[in-house]
Amino acid sequence: MPLAYPHKLLSRLFLFVMAIGLTACSSTHDKRGRSGYSKPPSNITVGAGPNRALAVYAMKYLGTPYHYGGSSPSEGFDCSGLVQWSAKQSLNLNIPRSTDQQSQFGDELNVSRMAAGDLIFFNTSSQPNSHVGIYLGDGYFVHSPSSNGVVRVESLNNPYWLPRTSIARRIQ
Repeated sequence: MPLAYPHKLLSRLFLFVMAIGLTACSSTHDKRGRSGYSKPPSNITVGAGPNRALAVYAMKYLGTPYHYGGSSPSEGFDCSGLVQWSAKQSLNLNIPRSTDQQSQFGDELNVSRMAAGDLIFFNTSSQPNSHVGIYLGDGYFVHSPSSNGVVRVESLNNPYWLPRTSIARRIQ
């Protein structure tokens, strides 16, 4: 028996297949995006440290948009802008603007000895100390990355950040 409206049947079949495909994509259990970012646990707390106030203050800006050269909440932040702004507001400390200069500021310490409020530097884009974040404790840091475009918390054990970890500094 021939079908009276084969194009309608094909249209419905196409829509059905598309709906199944979209449902499969949206139900994935992998929380990581293309950059390898996965949302941290919602119960992250800032640990203890001599510059704990710096870490607590920076956390106020979670979700603030990334902006290259940005150094205030109103314009957005790049990584070193977030660090500079937060250090000035929380510790009344004037630190340099660039990651290169910030990586020379304060006292260098072993990454394993970091405490909340210490700065953690990464080698990205084949450049030493080209990215900076503020350590929170328990293996997490807050920073303003260009990918995904907002200030956020990430784990130092993230497969992207772990091999790029460079140095830590305690600012005073």
